Amino acid sequence: MATSLQQFLRKNPVFTYDSFAWAVSDDHERNKNTIKALLAHHIQQGHIVRVRRRLFAAIPVGADSEAYPVNPYLIAGYAVPDAVVAYHSALNFYQMAYSASYRFTYLTQHQSSRFGFRSENYEGVRFPASLVQQHKENIFIRTEDVQGLNVRVTSLERALVDVLDKPKLGGGWEEIWRSLEMIDRIKINQVAEYALLLNNATTIAKVGFYLSQRQQELNISSDVLLELRKHCPRSPHYIDPAARKDGKLLEDWNIIVPKNLIIKDWEE
Repeated sequence: MATSLQQFLRKNPVFTYDSFAWAVSDDHERNKNTIKALLAHHIQQGHIVRVRRRLFAAIPVGADSEAYPVNPYLIAGYAVPDAVVAYHSALNFYQMAYSASYRFTYLTQHQSSRFGFRSENYEGVRFPASLVQQHKENIFIRTEDVQGLNVRVTSLERALVDVLDKPKLGGGWEEIWRSLEMIDRIKINQVAEYALLLNNATTIAKVGFYLSQRQQELNISSDVLLELRKHCPRSPHYIDPAARKDGKLLEDWNIIVPKNLIIKDWEE
């Protein structure tokens, strides 16, 4: 019969120090030194690997602890207690990213240092200030099952807006546009609602521009575009520093965008 620790490791491919301590404590009275010694023993035996401070991964008996794959979405989702997989990582989770990435991004309310595990890099970024001010940090966040564990991920609708809001976290403009073109079904009203919640005129215009390009494909109502247009910048805004040299003004949205987003020269 499997011990309580073995059962815990089978059910928790990634886990925190606190959850480990709770699982191995008899009536939760085992002292900290004993827990740390037990953890160190299993790390030495190759049953557990350290991912970062206070975060670990379980390795099946007989598997190579240095090569056994650990799901990066579990790592990102448990990097901090309030982690939410977001931006390009969320697109990738929904299989809507054009290119695979070894960079995983998660949202958090707290300061979280970057870290690496094997070939992947992980970065925590703060929730947008406008959402924090409105107490809307958790809007359009889904709880997904990943190997039996719950992982919080921004919805596809929120991820779409987020990468347009912060293109550096989306992999750059070409990657963003190629990725968003893969979307064939989405809740347009949620896209518009979230864009307006961010309360950034340039971001709203970027979202409006993207939706207008795909109005027929995604069956987008003209009323949605009209509502977004009401909140566009009053004077032309550049969406990218590079657009200053090779940009085009979109008068409908009052933004200046790189020409390749319009002509899509990467398709040539």
